[in-house]
Amino acid sequence: TLSLHDALPISAISYEAFAYCRNLTGSLIIPSSVNTIKELAFCGCSGFTGSLIIPSSVTYIDYQVFYGCSGFTGSLTIPSSATTIAEGAFYGCSGFTGTLSIPSSVTTIGLYAFYNCSGITGSLTIPSSIKSIEKYTFYGCSGFNGTLTIPSAVTNIGIYAFYGCKGFTGSLTIPSSVTTIGESAFSGCEKFNGTLSISNSITSISDKVFSGCKGFSGTLNIPNSITTIGVASFSRCSGFNGNLIIPNSVSSIGDSAFNRCSGFTGSFTIPSSIRAIPNYAFSGCSGLNGTLTI
Repeated sequence: TLSLHDALPISAISYEAFAYCRNLTGSLIIPSSVNTIKELAFCGCSGFTGSLIIPSSVTYIDYQVFYGCSGFTGSLTIPSSATTIAEGAFYGCSGFTGTLSIPSSVTTIGLYAFYNCSGITGSLTIPSSIKSIEKYTFYGCSGFNGTLTIPSAVTNIGIYAFYGCKGFTGSLTIPSSVTTIGESAFSGCEKFNGTLSISNSITSISDKVFSGCKGFSGTLNIPNSITTIGVASFSRCSGFNGNLIIPNSVSSIGDSAFNRCSGFTGSFTIPSSIRAIPNYAFSGCSGLNGTLTI
C-alpha cells in the first residue's frame, strides 16, 4: 500500500512523482490535504488494488495522471469538486468496477480519458455541463450494462468516442444540439435494444458510426437533413424492422452502408438523388419483402 497521510500534510504530488513504481500493491490513499496532483504522477503504477478515491480538495485531474494503473479493483470516485478530467487521465485503468458517475461540476473531459476502462459496470451518466465528447473518450469500456444518455448541451461526439461499449441497453437518442458525430463513434455497441433517433441537426453520417450495433429495434429514421451516408455506417445493425426509407436529401451512400441489416421489412426506395449504388451497399438485407424502386 502507498499511504501518504502519515507524514506532514502534503498539498501537492508533483510531475511523475511515482511514475512506473510497478511493485506497489494494495490501495492508493491520497490524503484530503492534497489539492494538486500533477500530470503522470502515478503513470504505470500497475500493481495497485482496491478502490481509487480522489479527495474533494482536487479540482483538476491532470494529464495521464493514472495512465496504465490497470490493477485497481473496486470503484472509481471522482469528487464533486472536479472541473476537468484531462487527456488520458484514467487511460487503461481496466480493473475498476461499479458505476462511473461523472459529477455535474465537470465541464471538460479530455480525449482518451477513460480509454479501455473495461471493468466499469452500470449506467454511464454524462453531466449536462459537458459540451463535447472527445475522440476515444470511452473507447473499449465494454462493461457498461445500463443506459447511455447524451446531454442536450453536447455539440460534438468525436471519432471512436464509445467504440466497443458493448453493454449499453435501451434506446439511443442523439440530441438536436449535436451537429457532428465522428467515424466509428458507436461502432460495436451491440446491445442497444431500443430505437435509434438521429436528430435533423446532423447532415452527414460518418463511416462505421453505428457499425455492429446489432440490438436496435424499431424503424430506422434517417432525417431529411442527411446528405451523405458513409462507408459501413449501419453495417451489421441487424435489429431494425419496418421500412428502410432513404430521404431525397441523400446524394451519396458509401460501400457496405447497410450491409447485413437483415431485420428490415417492407418496401425499399432508393431516391432519385442517388447517382451510384456502391459495393455491398445493401448486401444481406434479407428481410425486405416489398418492392424495390431504383
